[in-house]
Amino acid sequence: MMEKIVQIPEYWRTVGQMLLGGGVGLGRLTSVLAESYGERPAIFADRAPLGLEDRSSWTYATLEEDIARLAAAHEAFGHGEGRRVLVILQNRIDVLFHLFAVARAGGVPVPVNARLKAEELGAILEVTQAQAVVADGDVLGRMHEGGLLRSDLRCCWSGHGAKPQAKQVRDLVDWMASHTTESIHAMGTDDPNEVALLLCTSGTTGKPKAAALTSAGLLGTLGRLLAAPVGLQVGWRKGRDLLMCALPLTHVMGLSAHFAALCAGIRLLHLESFEPDVFLSRLEVERPNVIVGVPTMYADLERAGAAERDLSSVQMWVSGADVMPPDRARRFQRYGALTQVFGRPLGTAIFADIYGMVELSGPMALRLYPSSPSHQIDLPVLSFVLPGFEVRAVDEQGRVVGWGRVGGLQVRGAGVLKTYEGAADAGPDADGWFTTGDLARVWPGGLFSFVGRSRDRLKVGGFSVFPAEVEEILRSYPEVAEVTVVGLPDSRLGERPVALLIPKRSPEQFDTEAFLVWAAEHVAGYRRPRQVFVVSALPRGNHGKINRSEATRLALSIAAQSDA
Repeated sequence: MMEKIVQIPEYWRTVGQMLLGGGVGLGRLTSVLAESYGERPAIFADRAPLGLEDRSSWTYATLEEDIARLAAAHEAFGHGEGRRVLVILQNRIDVLFHLFAVARAGGVPVPVNARLKAEELGAILEVTQAQAVVADGDVLGRMHEGGLLRSDLRCCWSGHGAKPQAKQVRDLVDWMASHTTESIHAMGTDDPNEVALLLCTSGTTGKPKAAALTSAGLLGTLGRLLAAPVGLQVGWRKGRDLLMCALPLTHVMGLSAHFAALCAGIRLLHLESFEPDVFLSRLEVERPNVIVGVPTMYADLERAGAAERDLSSVQMWVSGADVMPPDRARRFQRYGALTQVFGRPLGTAIFADIYGMVELSGPMALRLYPSSPSHQIDLPVLSFVLPGFEVRAVDEQGRVVGWGRVGGLQVRGAGVLKTYEGAADAGPDADGWFTTGDLARVWPGGLFSFVGRSRDRLKVGGFSVFPAEVEEILRSYPEVAEVTVVGLPDSRLGERPVALLIPKRSPEQFDTEAFLVWAAEHVAGYRRPRQVFVVSALPRGNHGKINRSEATRLALSIAAQSDA
């Protein structure tokens, strides 16, 4: 007698894979979520991508419809077959839509900060070997002026800003208007272990690198949220769950926040920019219960009077991209609330301080400040590694140190980048361990505490800045002989970049103001030096390399004298 073979429907197979941490192909995500959540509210934004139906809100079903339409455009423009496609747009919800659509069409999206200068965009073009770009008019104009729009580069204008004059630029809005019924519901690669996204990061070599991330890495941990009992549109939680954030969608923290909200089935309010006063006002009006930001944002919110505003709707504050000061985390817990009883706030909110980075596809560990039923009681902080990751601490020779001892943090798991484009030897080792450059203590059971980070990597407002990359640009200034960039403490940004330089001519003849103006034109705002100190020599070690620790001390000393 033949056994009957039971065929599991594709949808349920995929859902099971997601719940087990296996993720799903990036181009397929919105299709799976549309089948799971249907007409449940998904995204709220100030405006829709041009060329699509003019609206400011989407259900999961209408989100899938728009992604399918955009995917058809990307396929028509030749953005499939594994081609790298730069997505260089202002921080509109368009960025997220294009990432999904490019992946659906079979390409590999590369979200890029639209504030970067032509030199920086050129370096990214080179390292990613991008064959296509979708961008706003001002970005395409900048690239055209910088000689970056090669004849073989497939260019697509988003419809925002003036259309550039380059002949090879395609008009996305015009194509959408003349192809109103075309859409792609078939998927690009459905293998979650294939490269799904490139995120650019700086490097100690002075050149940008592109972290090749997989769908399993990006959506493995977050995909489990499909089982979370939140976002329901019936019962006492109807309309309750809303995540609000104003993070850049070219930053892994911003992407993770949006992916998490979508996978959990909760409403997502995307703000294109962060202005503290406006953010606080929107918070009081919209009444979200989850806020995601970076430490600089939380500092700005307090300066804007967060303590005097009604933030009691917030049940969970989330921070990442840099270490959150514990005292500030505790204060924000008290600004929020555990719950509302007869319209009155009760207890404190949760505060989740995330440890993660581009190379780990986002969050890897969590420092959790649990909610408390009383403002007078602070419950103990818990720090632990998220499911799907292994961690260990090693000494300078790469030997594993004992539990609780400080060592260099290494991470292994599906979230670890597959490789670096442009620096293949700098990624994980043969056994899959990635060296983060940070220091940590590790205990049994996944308990974990972050100790500090390599001084080579600066954290400026939540963004990673590597001095060597900025230095390479600054050295092209005609009057600079030598330069190094260090970070000085900043109460708002965490660190601010400062340049120590030796001029080619006498220090008295060097125009520091002209240099800073030039730097602002050639280096993105968050990476450019905020001050410049002219010195006669730079501190060096035994092998002639600049001693960054000593250089930082020198900058601190000069800054202190300047403030005196």
